[in-house]
Amino acid sequence: MKLPQRLSLYAGFGAILVLGVFAWAPATYPGYWQALEGFVPVFNLLQPSKLAAIATTPDLWRGVGSAAFLLSRPFLVAGLNPTAALRITFICCFLLGGLGTYAWLQTRVGDRGAGLAGLAYMLAPPLLATVYVRGSVSDAMVLALLPIALAGLTIYREGNHFSAATVAVIAIWWIWQTQAGLALLCTLLLLLYAGLVERHGMTLLIVALSGGAGLTSLLPLFSYQMPAPVNFFDHFVALFQLFRPGWQVMPSTPGWQDGYPFQLGFVVPLMALLTLWFWRYRTVRHTPAVKRMLWFGVIGLGVIIWLSLASSQWFWMASGASRLLTYPWQVLLFTVPLLAMMVGILPTLHPTLRQSPYWVVLLILIVLGSLPYLSTEFTQYQPPTSPLAVLGNNEIVVLTANLSENRQLHQAELAVTWQPIQPLPFDYNVFFQVLSGQDQTLVLANQIDVPPLDGGHPATSWRPGEILTETYQIDLTGIAPNAQLQYYFGYYDWRNGARLSVNGGIDDKLIFYGK
Repeated sequence: MKLPQRLSLYAGFGAILVLGVFAWAPATYPGYWQALEGFVPVFNLLQPSKLAAIATTPDLWRGVGSAAFLLSRPFLVAGLNPTAALRITFICCFLLGGLGTYAWLQTRVGDRGAGLAGLAYMLAPPLLATVYVRGSVSDAMVLALLPIALAGLTIYREGNHFSAATVAVIAIWWIWQTQAGLALLCTLLLLLYAGLVERHGMTLLIVALSGGAGLTSLLPLFSYQMPAPVNFFDHFVALFQLFRPGWQVMPSTPGWQDGYPFQLGFVVPLMALLTLWFWRYRTVRHTPAVKRMLWFGVIGLGVIIWLSLASSQWFWMASGASRLLTYPWQVLLFTVPLLAMMVGILPTLHPTLRQSPYWVVLLILIVLGSLPYLSTEFTQYQPPTSPLAVLGNNEIVVLTANLSENRQLHQAELAVTWQPIQPLPFDYNVFFQVLSGQDQTLVLANQIDVPPLDGGHPATSWRPGEILTETYQIDLTGIAPNAQLQYYFGYYDWRNGARLSVNGGIDDKLIFYGK
């Protein structure tokens, strides 16, 4: 199988555009996927601020910056609904990451190697999990911008193009405005890349100045430093978890049995190992820059994987770097560009793999290896522009609650739709109360206290991101037809009666007024 010469010159670029569809196709399905972050990105897109604050804790390092939604806003202005704007943003993240990887590596490994790397980047399990399991706009945007920064530095090193340096500066600045904790680690990675691989003083200076400017721009937000939502040191992974087949959509839980998708996949790591084997046992001429990239990839992967393991706990504690991230396994995001780089180098080490039949087989293997990680659950529910209430410590988002009264039938109903966004520590009950009288003289007329969802789906089994709906009925018998009524609804711990706070503690219940 031989491609036409003109087509062959851009086969790698075309492979990213054509086969990359597998990465972003699920984002085109109707509705929105039930990711672990739920509709929190939607709410924060509609009410922008320097740090996301709706149903999430604004935090300088771990929090979501305003630039995470920068690509979404034009689509909102164009009239798209928020979920559609976010879906397009995720699609853009895949395309920017893949094409950025191509631009980064094309001058070093050629069109076909760069195309292979770009496709591997788009279909990398850590990126797929970031989008379709976590639903994290900030982390996906960082992964989209990192290869663009690498491309800018490499192209500038090759030809001193001012435009390439400008692209690198913009990408680094954007990363800092998106997620500061990951941005600091990105800047460190880019500094090491510029110093050890490119060995060029100006590229090193570009990264240092851009990173310093990004950090300086966040000085007004330094007071926004909050405790971690989870114990960072409970969430190290075991080495076998990185390569365990299959995954389960669930939040990260401490322990070796954790089913969260930490996987690096099988096909791409095997190709990276094949790259090392050919590098070690085959005599192939390659440039010093490619040699340095290989060394950088090998050492970088080893360090990053080690940082996700429990043996690195002493380093996180001694350095204080645990302040930057919510979970230690987030560092595995940085394996994506390194693995893609090593896959892109593979065809340069074995000329046969540059020939069309073998190269196409490599592309197909990457696609097939990603298929187990492309499944996700969708909902057709259209969220409101803002949550009705946020309960507990950003644990439950009440999406809608509609009260209806029928005084003739002596009955009131409350239809509630909610979404957990954190694992709940206890099987809470719900209370639904009706009170009669004025605000200062309210008298409890009736109440119900029941497990939600008839006890068949207790609160501790709720998966963050799933949409739950239930209607609660309360008897109004004995209440005067013209009485003024108020209704209270909320969640409480039946062991001690403690109620979940509402909207950060302004109340401990939702209040509805009768007709």
